[in-house]
Amino acid sequence: MTTVAVLLAIPLSIGLAIFIAELSPKAVRDVLINISDLMAAFPTVVYGLWGLTELGPFLKSTLFAFINRYLGFLPVFSGTPTGVSYLLASMVLAVMISPFASSLIREIYLQVPRSLDEGVYALGLGRWEVVRIRLGFIKRGIVGALTLAFGRAVGETVAVAMTVGGVVAINKSLLSPGITIPAYIANLFGEAFSTVDVASFFMLSLILLGIGTAFLAAARLFTVSEQREVRTYGKA
Repeated sequence: MTTVAVLLAIPLSIGLAIFIAELSPKAVRDVLINISDLMAAFPTVVYGLWGLTELGPFLKSTLFAFINRYLGFLPVFSGTPTGVSYLLASMVLAVMISPFASSLIREIYLQVPRSLDEGVYALGLGRWEVVRIRLGFIKRGIVGALTLAFGRAVGETVAVAMTVGGVVAINKSLLSPGITIPAYIANLFGEAFSTVDVASFFMLSLILLGIGTAFLAAARLFTVSEQREVRTYGKA
């Protein structure tokens, strides 16, 4: 589910970063930056409530029904669409992490030396070629930003618990309700009465901590490598 959320967030975050940094007028740019930063700071329960009460019912009768009608023969889209599902939780997660990832990508994008742009323009190329070359130049930084966003999404609890359905079952279909490790802990920890139950929840928490730490370390490696390359190019 988190992988689906990151895949959905890739075009959103990169597109928003490019539009703010390269295409928007200054007045619009400042407004979009403020809105993006504000969305990144929203409490996750706000996203969860929006997904549960507004986005879920709307998508159930539109997009989810369309996907199930024409792609229902695929196991990943089989079953009767429900308002709460893995796909809904993935979409809510994508909306949540996109401003965060976009902010990181935008900062990396703006660190590219202007001499690179001047060289591209000197070859007679246009703005879109500049954007494409810049994105290629910072590809490791983009991967690092998305990796950091993935690590954040893995541990998300409230919004996912409200939109994934809370069904303790392994479902192949993205249109079916299910549960994640953080949502499982949040929903059922109060019912852990035995020592074994409590120990299992702590083990799940340790797994989440390990996953988050691994992705944070990977993101750090990507961003440090990108910053070193940018500094090296700037001194050249």
